[in-house]
Amino acid sequence: MWTMTSETLKGKVAIVTGASSGIGRATAKLLAGRGAAVVLAARNEEKLGALEKEISASGGRTLAVKTDMADESSIRKMVERTIAGFGAIDILVNNAGVGLSGRIAELRSEDLRYVFEVNVIGALNCIQAALPHMNRGGRIINVSSVIGKRAIPKVGGYCATKFALNAISDALRVEISDRNITVTTVYPGTTRTAFRENSRRTKDEKRGWRPGGVEPEKVAEKIIRAAERGGRDVYVTLMDRIFVAGTMLMPGITDLALRAWARD
Repeated sequence: MWTMTSETLKGKVAIVTGASSGIGRATAKLLAGRGAAVVLAARNEEKLGALEKEISASGGRTLAVKTDMADESSIRKMVERTIAGFGAIDILVNNAGVGLSGRIAELRSEDLRYVFEVNVIGALNCIQAALPHMNRGGRIINVSSVIGKRAIPKVGGYCATKFALNAISDALRVEISDRNITVTTVYPGTTRTAFRENSRRTKDEKRGWRPGGVEPEKVAEKIIRAAERGGRDVYVTLMDRIFVAGTMLMPGITDLALRAWARD
């Protein structure tokens, strides 16, 4: 059981996609703790229902809506239920995503197509459905990844979806600036969730060494800060920022460093 904290987002309405576990679940709980009404969107009805009960039992306002991010009609119905239940949308957290591992030469096009449908087209559909209902001061928060800044071996297809999401964020930020709606991109590094286990795999490839990662609550705290204050780019740890800066400054050296990792 958790308790309500300072209600800095009281009266706001937030949608969190991928809310049934990991970063999405942690973010939904923190948003509710700040006083926001939270719409929980994901495919797993059982987990959504359990989280809805937990938030409600602690005094939060919430609505669980089974949502398939690969289905535009499902997303639009979720937004319609949000408006019917709460009357507006102030915060959209595009967190839902699916992973994909495999070498580029071996990726199945159907796998890559599906991952783009969820990670990119799904986020786009959420943005397009929510924007007409967002007033000035709204927040759109897209959860990307540090490997959406520098692609790494064996997950190039997944990285491509995050590069695409970053492009959508950058263009949208400028296009809607006159509406005073901020667009924030969050770049987590490795996070301790079941994401890796639930990813699609081309073969039984090993992904190689990975850092231990942070708890999803740490990423959620950064998302909450963006919901409260806006902002452009958000990194979760100093090492995440250093990784991105280093790979951009020294791309050739990064290639060399990753070659041995790619051979594993």
